[in-house]
Amino acid sequence: MQKLIFSITIIASCASFSLAGFDENFKKSVREFAEVEVEIQFKKPLKSFTNQYFVIGRTQGGDIFPAMVSQDGNYFVALSKMMNLNKEDSSMIMEELYKAGEEKEKKDSKALNALFASFSPNDFIYLKGEGEGLPTKIVVTDPDCPYCRKQLETIEEELKQANLKLIFAPVHQKEAFIKAQLAMNQTAKLKVEDTKGKIKILRSFYQEVKLSKNEMATNITQVRKNTDKIFSSNLIKGVPFIFEQK
Repeated sequence: MQKLIFSITIIASCASFSLAGFDENFKKSVREFAEVEVEIQFKKPLKSFTNQYFVIGRTQGGDIFPAMVSQDGNYFVALSKMMNLNKEDSSMIMEELYKAGEEKEKKDSKALNALFASFSPNDFIYLKGEGEGLPTKIVVTDPDCPYCRKQLETIEEELKQANLKLIFAPVHQKEAFIKAQLAMNQTAKLKVEDTKGKIKILRSFYQEVKLSKNEMATNITQVRKNTDKIFSSNLIKGVPFIFEQK
């Protein structure tokens, strides 16, 4: 038999909900084990294992939850690379996961476009790319994030491929919010096409820098509001986050 390759950890949950139907049993089992709500998106009997179903659940946040589930829905085992499934089951699972992934990507893309469209232009720092007709990518970033700092080091290379719109959503301490707000305030004084000037300002804050007393008193309402809005959407979990705007 062909071994199905997945990197999903085995999860098992046993329960006794014999009076309920399959869907309710499965949802209750997942809820009690993982404390998440799921809806069944796809269900099909497996030929490799008697009285077992392949199920794709979807969480309220839109994440895919694939599992092998008992006939009555009373227990589930998340798919693992240790399982041996026949070729037909393997092909079916791969196809359904691909379709579910594509559907999730389309829904997420639509939701992200709506989210970023709800911000005003002055919530972003716009960096014009080195060419005409380039796509526009939105970058959710944080001055104190080491990975964001690393990205900024090579941002000129990215600007050869796309226009960039940076929006701040700090995940660090108050100083990160202040740096973000100061960067926004200072870049707003430059001309739209002054990309080099904006990058210079950004780099002055994307490092360990001691803020003055006056700087520490900066009103960070705008950055705080944007951060709350971004993370409360449940579409973005961390930074840096890059999304090509449609």
